[in-house]
Amino acid sequence: MEIYYSFQAALCFSISHILIRRGLVDSNAMTGSFISLSMSAVILWLAVPFFVPLSALWNPAALIFVVAGIFAPGIGRTLSYVGIEKIGVSRSVPIANSSPIFASIFAVVFLAEAWVLQNVIGTLLVIGGVIVLSMAKPAQGEWRKIDVIYPLIGALAFGASTTLRKAGLGFINAPLLAAAVTAGSAAIFSFTLLQIRGGKKAFKLTRRSAAWLFPAGVFNTAAMLSVFFALSHGKVVIVEPLVSSNPVTTLLLTSIFLRDVESLTLRVILGAALTVTGTILLVLVK
Repeated sequence: MEIYYSFQAALCFSISHILIRRGLVDSNAMTGSFISLSMSAVILWLAVPFFVPLSALWNPAALIFVVAGIFAPGIGRTLSYVGIEKIGVSRSVPIANSSPIFASIFAVVFLAEAWVLQNVIGTLLVIGGVIVLSMAKPAQGEWRKIDVIYPLIGALAFGASTTLRKAGLGFINAPLLAAAVTAGSAAIFSFTLLQIRGGKKAFKLTRRSAAWLFPAGVFNTAAMLSVFFALSHGKVVIVEPLVSSNPVTTLLLTSIFLRDVESLTLRVILGAALTVTGTILLVLVK
């Protein structure tokens, strides 16, 4: 079941990335992140009373999901959207999805999961893909190489969050509740960050951008819930790489739906291919 839920999450993330890229044409990363996280929190919390005993909320282990939510989607998704805004979907998404490197290391150190030679090879391929993508020349518009730091730090945050989620599910095996708590804390973090950056002045939402950002929030919600169900059935070193294979679908959708916003170069495709090949090797480890 973890494989099914992981690929479902990957597909939903890919669709949301395309919608977010469209929405950011008339908006900004902070607004996109806040809308997405707020929608996830509202949708998930509305569902909780119907499927989860509220007594589970009083379990101290629920605090693990609060911290996980601050790391990601809070920090992770915000920086990922900043990356999409600054260097484009085709470069930012594969870099942000190098999170299996960090998630696997954290899982080995803190959760005692196994990490063998094939994991190392997969990790090196992922790193190689990140390097190739960071060296890619812009297909449309100017961008700074230093801006790859945004999705890269986002990947680190996602890796830490995945490990915390898995640890929390060991105490409270309720994926919907875990997703709701995580989304709630992430939404509060995003709102606080938005206020720090200027409040209403930093919030940029038009009818045109809303038409893309709100559907993106729905798909992000489905992706987040799928990740928690996957983690409840499988190991971090299996789930995280599978979820992070979504750049393949993202690149395909980019070539179809974002031709007028950004185009693909051979180097971008090569970098994404290396990244995804590395994640596939990671998931094939037995």
